Amino acid sequence: NEYKSYLRMILLLLINVVAGFEDALHKRFEYKHSFKGPVLTDSAGKVPFWNAGGSCMPSSDSIRVTPSIRSKQGWIWNTNQYVGTNWQVELSLKIHGRGKIGADGMAMWFVQEAPTQGGSVFGAPNNWRGLAIIFDSFDNDGKHDNPSVSAVINDGSIAFDHGKDGKGQAQGSCVSSFRNRPHPTQVRIRYYNNILTLEINTGITVRDADYEECFSIPNVKIPPGGYFGVSAATGALADDHDISRFMVYSLFEKMDEAKPLSDEVKAKILADYEKYDKDLEEKKKKYREKHPEKEEVGTVEDEQNLFYKSLIDYQVKLAERFEMLSSEIKKLELSSKSSSSDSAELSGIKSSIANIEKQQSAIVKQLSSSTSLDTAIAEISKLQSKSAGLERDLKTISLALSSTQGLLKELQSRKTHVCAALPSSTGISLVHLVSVIIIQTSLLIGYWVWRHRLEDARKKFF
Repeated sequence: NEYKSYLRMILLLLINVVAGFEDALHKRFEYKHSFKGPVLTDSAGKVPFWNAGGSCMPSSDSIRVTPSIRSKQGWIWNTNQYVGTNWQVELSLKIHGRGKIGADGMAMWFVQEAPTQGGSVFGAPNNWRGLAIIFDSFDNDGKHDNPSVSAVINDGSIAFDHGKDGKGQAQGSCVSSFRNRPHPTQVRIRYYNNILTLEINTGITVRDADYEECFSIPNVKIPPGGYFGVSAATGALADDHDISRFMVYSLFEKMDEAKPLSDEVKAKILADYEKYDKDLEEKKKKYREKHPEKEEVGTVEDEQNLFYKSLIDYQVKLAERFEMLSSEIKKLELSSKSSSSDSAELSGIKSSIANIEKQQSAIVKQLSSSTSLDTAIAEISKLQSKSAGLERDLKTISLALSSTQGLLKELQSRKTHVCAALPSSTGISLVHLVSVIIIQTSLLIGYWVWRHRLEDARKKFF
């Protein structure tokens, strides 16, 4: 019992230390070094700020670094160099396949130079300079310690040993069953004050409380100014290697919270403000005395004047349009006195225009009687509703005018044709014309009867 209580106290102490460490840090999201679903690609099918190659296939919600096909390599590298010294990377990855054993694995990189092609180390070149976090799913050395997660820091002189799964080269590692999990595996990698820490949630649940520490390595020297990347590879066996979230944060110590100002400081700030306001008013007064011709802009009165001016201009334009319509109607009245239907249509148009003019004058009177900007704004809302009716009436008037003009033109043309066809007063009268038509018709009928009898007489001889 004493031993259990002692372990419980140590565990609580560690939890408090970790919680205090988290609270003491401030995170800044670096969007140019990150990606996250569900909208992961742009319209061209590319991940912004990232270059994909090999068998890597980005989609809208995740990136398939390699498919479950043998001997494939894929990679995706950030195009922007990260210059921070303390950072945190949060990954959501999923390594899954049909068989009980998969291969080869996936790696997260932070290297000095972003490669442009694949290589022998989980889809990336060997002899890199920087950090590799390796998720190795195949047991090459047969020691039954895979799947495993390891951190390998290289200065460019080390060739990764696949035969031993990097044992002896890794600065830290742990066995973690991250393959074929119901949920994506969540990984948190933190590099702060030369301490490299990796925490992992293998995907049994999605709770943040289920993170477990894989390793924490002190005195790690990772040079700044590197490029983030992800790569994966398959061998004789194949798995799907997917990643749906890669979030980079810069880490800083939290600044002290702002303390409330004392009464002395508040009084000093208030006195300085009053002095500044007084000096500003004196300068304004001197400027007005030197430049009396210039008016001060930006006041409420100027805004009201501009508002009323715009309304008056609008009303003047409406009045000009009404005058033009009135002049057109007068011309039509002179040319269509002989048509009763046209006169009725024109009278309807005149009444519509009179109604519009009455509404316009009423609106002008209401606006002229307004004494404040708020009242004017209320009146302009009424003006907008009435203007909609005015526009409909104007459209009706325009259609009526166009139909009236077409009708007058048609009547004029018919009048011209009829006048041209009628004989003049000095020629043949209408009685003579009818007589000539009757005589011609009688002659045609007689000729037709005579021709018919002649044919009947000829048929008798046959």
